[in-house]
Amino acid sequence: MARAKMTGRTEARRRYRALHPAEPPSTDSVDASEPARAAAGASSGGALLTGGGIRRVLAGIHPPDWRADMQALPGIVRAKPWILVPYVLLLVGAVIAAVMPKNGSSTSIPAIYVQLAFLQPTLLYFAVGFLAPRAAYLFGGLLGLLGSLVFVVLALGTVGMFGTLASMTVGERLAYSGWQFLQFLLTGTIFGWFAAWYRDWLRRSQERNRAQSEAKKREQRRQARRSETRRAH
Repeated sequence: MARAKMTGRTEARRRYRALHPAEPPSTDSVDASEPARAAAGASSGGALLTGGGIRRVLAGIHPPDWRADMQALPGIVRAKPWILVPYVLLLVGAVIAAVMPKNGSSTSIPAIYVQLAFLQPTLLYFAVGFLAPRAAYLFGGLLGLLGSLVFVVLALGTVGMFGTLASMTVGERLAYSGWQFLQFLLTGTIFGWFAAWYRDWLRRSQERNRAQSEAKKREQRRQARRSETRRAH
């Protein structure tokens, strides 16, 4: 009697395998594992402080092709004319600085605008680098160059709010203007490049998150199909 039951169970298993052959390994699970591992690597190690994070950052840094970038500038401006808005905002700040009295209030709205848009235009550097599809460091550097030239002219002429520099000698004003010139130029170039890098990093992070979400949805669909198959049998 026991042998007959075992034989019946074996025969039932054989018929089930014949009707439901083993499913081949799904390529979705292989494909889904890659974005999942990438997302896990991006979120588990503490971002840029880990060795792997630093290597990923350094791998994304390449020496710029400045000649090709220079040639591409006119086309970028024609395609995205709003990239010139930070330059206009900086010039507006310079004009306000030129007409402000030298002993004006430093907490007034015009003075605050001059501080943010002309004297320390870090936000404008970041904005122009974020808007530039390529050569962001050049757009930032050119913005810094424009600001530095206007600053030198106003400082040497002691115009407007720069009238406070009238007590300095011409040599002192030249040295001060030269230092500000370098600061404008370097800061604009660095912040323009950093803004473009940050924009690309955000885009890559969104792509990783999207791929991880799609992999999770595919896995949920496979689990649902398996559950339906088990209930059917």
